[in-house]
Amino acid sequence: MACIDCHTRDEIMGDGTNYAHYEQALEISCELCHINPEQGKPGLTRKKKQLNNLEQAPEGSYLLTGKLTGKKHPLNPPKAGVCDYQGHKRMSCASCHSSWIPQCYGCHAKRDMRDTHLDKLTGKETDGWWEEGRSYLRYEKPMLAVWKDKIVTVTPGCQDIVTLIDKEGKPAGSFNSLTMAALSPHTTQKAGRTCADCHTSTKTVGLGEGTAWKEKGEWRFSGIDQGLQTEAGPTPPLDGYVNIEGKPLQKSARPDLRPFNKGELARILRVGQCLPCHKDYSDKIYANYTPERKCPVFDEESGTTKR
Repeated sequence: MACIDCHTRDEIMGDGTNYAHYEQALEISCELCHINPEQGKPGLTRKKKQLNNLEQAPEGSYLLTGKLTGKKHPLNPPKAGVCDYQGHKRMSCASCHSSWIPQCYGCHAKRDMRDTHLDKLTGKETDGWWEEGRSYLRYEKPMLAVWKDKIVTVTPGCQDIVTLIDKEGKPAGSFNSLTMAALSPHTTQKAGRTCADCHTSTKTVGLGEGTAWKEKGEWRFSGIDQGLQTEAGPTPPLDGYVNIEGKPLQKSARPDLRPFNKGELARILRVGQCLPCHKDYSDKIYANYTPERKCPVFDEESGTTKR
């Protein structure tokens, strides 16, 4: 599929309004095409404009036509019993159907006043040579967080680690500013992520790579990434958005974007304890699941099987 199969003319070329953020100009969503029949017809954007490459087949189903290829794409509704599962009401489509997301950790920027750099606006050499690098790149499963009332995919927005060097080659200042940002990675796959991919992954829930366990009724976490020692002091773990107590470790790119809080982390990880025996939605224990329900076989506090 091409970009213009989904995105409208006004999204790409603009509609005459100066938006502060990309998401404000966005018209489409996954639900625009993948909608339950009882909720209405597909194809109407959030700005009340109709897609011009969508048609209804004689038998009643809907098709999206590729504008470059002419290929017909069937618009299947969300899978009943899975996409509408009561415990996942807040999840965005991308949070489950995105297979990977680009992740750039540690943006190291240095300004050295002993040299000059070309100003691309004026075309003149100006004082201060800027140099940029990174700690590491990953193209892996997305981390999740909460934006307003939706669970979304997030990635390092810009993890600034800045060092300033004066004309004598001495440190003239430094600061760290690590930020996580929501991003739709456009890595959509038909199958959703497995239950274990979220409920047993400390990386996915924002803690970072590591190990979580329960001890005396409280969750504990030991991370692999211990952060960096910099001129401005130690950083938090680069892949850690939040600690096990629900305290944010990094900034958020929007005021209403946040990591999971302590209660949310506990509820998500708790399901992971059930998965070795109860592997998916079809298991009857999930029909009326509540976090308060105790397992008659497994002791959650000790991590052992009851006799």
